[in-house]
Amino acid sequence: MANSSQKKIAHENTKILLALRKGFIWVNAFYIFYRIIYQWNTFELKLALGYLVSAGISILLYTQINTMGKPRYNSKGELADAGEDLTQEGLVQYAFDIIYVTWFVHVTSAFWPKMWWFYLSIPLYAGWKVWQLVVKPMLSRSGAGAASDAASESTEGTKSRRREKMENRAEKGPQVRYR
Repeated sequence: MANSSQKKIAHENTKILLALRKGFIWVNAFYIFYRIIYQWNTFELKLALGYLVSAGISILLYTQINTMGKPRYNSKGELADAGEDLTQEGLVQYAFDIIYVTWFVHVTSAFWPKMWWFYLSIPLYAGWKVWQLVVKPMLSRSGAGAASDAASESTEGTKSRRREKMENRAEKGPQVRYR
């Protein structure tokens, strides 16, 4: 069973893609039948544009996820490529999150049109992540780096024994210890 991990990934990806496809069908069918057909008299142009843009974004993300995670089989019916693991963290999970937020907005905005404002949570979260992962470390590094440079210049020639030991250990590299 040398290929069992690939088979497991292919099976999980197939289940995830099937659930995603069913979710698209149910959520969009609900929105179309309830909000557009049943409540046609309150359906406005801005709601139609919001629905079309958000559905387009989620369909685009779904096609990307589908092409990445869809297993491929050779002519004999054997698994040739399991596709990318859709359960890994990273950009694929963010695409899933955007799809789920879109579904939430579609379902809730069918009852209350002001729920379209919840769609702003996506760029707000992206901005927060950029702040946490990029901007904040750069700001703290520039402030801490300048302070440490000034401190090292003032105490140039005086190193503590502890610091010397740590530098010597770092030069030697990692040591393997046995018990």
